[in-house]
Amino acid sequence: MSTNVEIPEDIDSIALKFLDLRGKAREIRVPPEMWDVVKEDGVSFDSSNVGFTAVSESDMIAVPEPSSMKVLDYGNEKVAVFLCEMEWPDGEAFEGDPRYMLRKTIEELSERGIEIHVKPEYEFHLLDDETLEPRDTGYYIDGRTGYTGMVGQLAKTMQKYDFEVEKIHHEAGPGQYEIEPLPYEDPIEAADEFIFIKEIVKKKARENGAHATFMPKPVPKEAGNGLHIHMSLFQDSEYMFSPDEVNEKAAGFVGGLLEHARALSGIVSPTINSYKRLVPGYEAPVYISWGGENRSVLVRIPAYGSSEEEKGRVEYRAGDASANIYLMLNSLIQAGMDGMERPLDPGEGTKENLFEKSEQEIKNMGIEFLPVNLSEAMKELEKDEVIRGSLGESYKYYKKLKKQEILEFSRDITDWELENYIDY
Repeated sequence: MSTNVEIPEDIDSIALKFLDLRGKAREIRVPPEMWDVVKEDGVSFDSSNVGFTAVSESDMIAVPEPSSMKVLDYGNEKVAVFLCEMEWPDGEAFEGDPRYMLRKTIEELSERGIEIHVKPEYEFHLLDDETLEPRDTGYYIDGRTGYTGMVGQLAKTMQKYDFEVEKIHHEAGPGQYEIEPLPYEDPIEAADEFIFIKEIVKKKARENGAHATFMPKPVPKEAGNGLHIHMSLFQDSEYMFSPDEVNEKAAGFVGGLLEHARALSGIVSPTINSYKRLVPGYEAPVYISWGGENRSVLVRIPAYGSSEEEKGRVEYRAGDASANIYLMLNSLIQAGMDGMERPLDPGEGTKENLFEKSEQEIKNMGIEFLPVNLSEAMKELEKDEVIRGSLGESYKYYKKLKKQEILEFSRDITDWELENYIDY
């Protein structure tokens, strides 16, 4: 359990972070003088309170991962932040830890002689801090917004913390922005980075009197926030994906993503709000299909790229940032591996704009639809042995959390209901 990393002398506190099954960041603060103890023994916590285990087996240890440390400046304090993996009190790894699960899946893929790098696209909204309405009316790559200065600050801050950025730009909806990181990374490194980037974006927004949200659909009737995942796979130093040719293994990987797409929705689009985003008309995928440059499909093999790795990739477009990113990446890789092993044929990709087709035309093409709500997605997850199995023993706790979420929403009284039914 011991880690040799030392913390800077001028920090004010240490933060140990991890994501719960819902994807929410959890944090334990300890004073710097406790570091010698923490780096040897970790910090104990009640895992049942964050949904990992039952009350009867709730003692858990958060173990800091040395390579993940970032020293974040909060203005009034400097904090050494570590991301953690979970262990039982006897030192055994907790197999329900999402970060651990992803690490084991990467090892399994490596045993097959395949390496994977990933790059997420981070979409978010900047809203007025009081009204939670967009403060600009700009659309895609619009430079005339009220947040131009903040975007520049954000780019500079990310460079300060060694996060390489290819570009930051206004997205398709009012108040919506996107960050594209520069390098493709090991999936765990990419997931770790996302946790830090969310925090940096939210902090910089607060400093500018704004509220940053990665919520899938914060603004009605406008584009929502996705978390598109670009995956680059290579074997024997050769890229498996190419805009010009899809080899058998790459085709199998795509086939696996399509085969398990409905079940994947329960993990990559895991909230009630996720399905407000996944509707036709906003460049969000709703059809289980694949293609090249086509942004109306679920799985895309883009034709452009600023590097060889960028050209040799596949993009999965249905996910959003309300997911636990470790679980998201783990389930996507597991789906792809299943497709390669069986192997699964994805069929011909489509070049047609599916958003221009009627529902009946889509059905006539033999294309299925993604689930339309969380209840449907969870039923699909229950039926899918591969994707359900990717969660291991954590599935029963994940299912319980989502069942409660669906129940709470079903009992809530919304503004829409009051507006439409108050006169009865």
